[in-house]
Amino acid sequence: MPETRIRSSLTLGQILLYSCASAGLNIISITVSTWLLYFYAPPPDSGRTQYLSVTLAGILLVVGRLWDAIIDPLIGYWSDVNHSRWGRRRPFLMFATPVCVIALLLLWTPPVTSPSLLNAIYFFFVTTAFYTCLSLISIPYDGSLPEMAAVPAEYVTLSMWKNIFGTTGVLLGALLASPLFSHAGALAMALVVGGIGLVSVWLTLFGLREKHRSTGGSLSLWSSLHLTFKNRQFLSLFASTLIIHVAYSMLLANLPYFVTLVVGRSEADVSIFQAVVVLTMVVSAPTWNWLSQRYANRSLLRFAMLGLAVVSSLTFTVGLLPGIGVMAHALLMLALLGPLLGGYFVLVFAMMGSVVDYDELLTTHRREAIYYGTFSLAVGVGPSVAALILPFIFESYGYTATNPLGVRIAFLVTGLLAMLGVIAFLGYQLGDTPQEQHLFNSKQGDRTHR
Repeated sequence: MPETRIRSSLTLGQILLYSCASAGLNIISITVSTWLLYFYAPPPDSGRTQYLSVTLAGILLVVGRLWDAIIDPLIGYWSDVNHSRWGRRRPFLMFATPVCVIALLLLWTPPVTSPSLLNAIYFFFVTTAFYTCLSLISIPYDGSLPEMAAVPAEYVTLSMWKNIFGTTGVLLGALLASPLFSHAGALAMALVVGGIGLVSVWLTLFGLREKHRSTGGSLSLWSSLHLTFKNRQFLSLFASTLIIHVAYSMLLANLPYFVTLVVGRSEADVSIFQAVVVLTMVVSAPTWNWLSQRYANRSLLRFAMLGLAVVSSLTFTVGLLPGIGVMAHALLMLALLGPLLGGYFVLVFAMMGSVVDYDELLTTHRREAIYYGTFSLAVGVGPSVAALILPFIFESYGYTATNPLGVRIAFLVTGLLAMLGVIAFLGYQLGDTPQEQHLFNSKQGDRTHR
């Protein structure tokens, strides 16, 4: 834990510009995560066109996301060793963003208006292209966070602002996407969301600061990956992140079904529930930053994950308890989930900065993006696993207005997954400052560069 507060070397303007990309990326991500499965495989009694079966759509999403997850560390390595006249990270944000927006538009234009092999092939290739482009932006961007911070104490501050902008992006995406999807159509939704995302990411170029520092010589891709996966502290964080992102992705994909089938509201009303989650995430962010100055980040992260386990499980009871209105009960549970999700995302990305610092202590190499890229592998595999689990639950237990049991059970499963994330994280003992990392390393004798 930091014992003194060090004055930030970054201006507020730099921090705000740097955080803009988080808004744009989250606007795009939340829109696709919430509506893609629903668009291709709507509830059977919704009256909407079905382009794929829910099981096939889930399997194809898994395959595409697994491909994306596998290449994430490669993108991170590429970003770390890239030396262009624009810097290591800027070219990715400049050139991958417009391609990503084009792929976003193509997601919502299946060639056939009924389930078909052609739709399946189209879905697979377009989703794979979209998520690849998204990774080409997000991994170099995330890898720039340790470079932006002059001292470890700034990691949480930068992560907090990124989270505030990111959750604001989620809110904006929720407020725009739901009514656009319901009234103007999926393609119009993608046009608006893609345009906002493009501008937001490009604004970050004006606030991005890249350090020119020695990296201790060059490493091959395989040597770099080997050293990454020998870092036991990172592996604990990696395993926990993978499990939590399965749970988080299930929550996102389940939300339209929950709102329409359990709560009994319209598709347009999904934005209300998303707004509650996002607003509580934003409001709680400064509190998590304040707590991080007083308690170890690892302890706070455990608390956030435990809270997710409890609240997610209790959401199963929405509409089943006498004396509580369904709408009020649903909003209450989502309002409790918001701060816990907000705390998790603020802390986990800040802790990745500490992992990068610890790796430099062990290996003498500075390798931000390959760590964030490998971290993104866990983030990417999570939705893939969720895309398998959720359709299975729906098919097994039901996801119609008359039988929404599968939608309810999905919350119990997310609670169980969050608890497994806590267990996987028990091996993480790294401190938040270089001094604590030196002390931990001397106690453990864990010198992975030998």
